[in-house]
Amino acid sequence: MCGRFVATTAPQQLALLFDAQLDAGVGEAFAANYNIAPTTSIVSLTADRAHDDGHRVLRRMHWGLLPAWSKDRSRAASMINARSETLTLKPSFRPLLAAHRCVIPVDGYYEWKTVGVSTNVKQPKQPYFIRSADELPLAIAGLWTTWRDPHLGGELVLSCALITTSPNESLAAIHDRMPCILDEPEIGEWLSADEPPLHLLRPSANDRLRAVTVSTAVNNVRNKGSALIEPTTTTLF
Repeated sequence: MCGRFVATTAPQQLALLFDAQLDAGVGEAFAANYNIAPTTSIVSLTADRAHDDGHRVLRRMHWGLLPAWSKDRSRAASMINARSETLTLKPSFRPLLAAHRCVIPVDGYYEWKTVGVSTNVKQPKQPYFIRSADELPLAIAGLWTTWRDPHLGGELVLSCALITTSPNESLAAIHDRMPCILDEPEIGEWLSADEPPLHLLRPSANDRLRAVTVSTAVNNVRNKGSALIEPTTTTLF
């Protein structure tokens, strides 16, 4: 799964990188965050389907999907990821594939090593920081939807989930899942194709990402500084 990530690139820069416009208020009061946790407000890239020219918009969304039938926000924390293998089977995700596909830009993400870890020993799992080999933002495939918050007078809330798949050979040494990462022109195809391009939801090439061990300070969501991504002992690949 992908349960924490890093967002340090300003929305204005993301707009240039992804050839997008900023939705109202997206660029205001931006602060780099090295420890984005579920249910946080994040930036997500969508296609504006009112235009036929591939127009893209960066919008603020709640990380953790809130289906239209949700009574409150309690389900969101359990719907931060969607498994690519079962998207067409799950009622919360299947209806979104046609016209509610999005991309979540991140500067990297954290994963905790579970492969080869003894369950009999009680100790903190080793966290890894994983980012693009070229250190540019990653584009993770996702799904989004709208919800009206009954506790806030029907206020409209946009929410999203990241899509995950089986890991490539390199990341398989850490965890049994990885996010579905898109490159250009895959981003445009994912956002705008008439039919859901499910063939794009696959593991990245082995040399696409770099992983380093980092401090367990990332385990505490209150820690958000740049020291969290500093390598500690070893570089896995």
